[in-house]
Order: sequence, then C-alpha cells, then structure tokens
Amino acid sequence: MQWSTIAATGVGAVLGVLATLVADHVRWRRDLTEGDRETLSTAFTEYLTVLSEARDAFTRAEPSPERVGTGHIAIGEHGVYTAQHRLELVAERPLVEKAGLATLSVLDFHDVVVAGHASDSGEYVHAWRAVRQARAALIEEMRTVLKRR
Repeated sequence: MQWSTIAATGVGAVLGVLATLVADHVRWRRDLTEGDRETLSTAFTEYLTVLSEARDAFTRAEPSPERVGTGHIAIGEHGVYTAQHRLELVAERPLVEKAGLATLSVLDFHDVVVAGHASDSGEYVHAWRAVRQARAALIEEMRTVLKRR
C-alpha cells in the first residue's frame, strides 16, 4: 500500500470531521440566535400588551384627586412592572431605558386622568401624546433589536 493513499485518506477524514464540526457549530449558533430572538419578541409583546391595557384602563378611570400619585399601584396591578422586569433580564440597556420612559409616561397619564382633566383638555392631550411618543420610540428600538438578531 502506498503512503500517499494512506495520507490522502487520513487528510480526507480529518477534513470531513472538521467540516461536520463547523456545520454543527453554525447550526447551533443559528438555533441559539433564533431562540434569543423568540425570547425577546415574547418579552416585547408581553410588555407592550400590559402597558396598553393599563393605559386603556386609565382612560376609563374616574376622577379622584386623592389617587394622584398612586398610579404605580394601579400599573402594578396590570402586570406592567412584572413585564418590565422580564425585559430587564433579556434586553439591552437602551431598550430597557425606553421601556422605563414608556412606563413613566403612562403613570403621568394616570395622574392627569384621576386629577379630573377632561379628554379635550390641554393636560390630557399632552399626556396622551407623551404616551404615544414614548411607545413609538420603544417600538422602534424593539424593531431595531429584532432586526439585529
């Protein structure tokens, strides 16, 4: 038997094993990235859902000046803080900060509503726009993060 045949067979076997290992690694990274993306997407959707539910509930709140400043209790009852904590575990700081701003804007909206400002008042409109702007900035950041994954 010739040495060249044995060497060629050995080199071919090593290359085959290396190619399989590289393909498995690429597949593993892709699966990991898809899993991360799915985790983020789920956390994003949950947070936006509970935040919107809280905001919508606040639009129906009765004026009650003694409840001004207690929005954190109401927003907690809607699960916003729980969803926000999940975001903090899976998302990067810029997104978490925008989520915090969105939560604060909904808290401010709560205070405007329970203070008795009508839906056509300047205070109400300003607070409503702030909620929409904070939410839009957050959604844009979420889209950017998901595109990178």
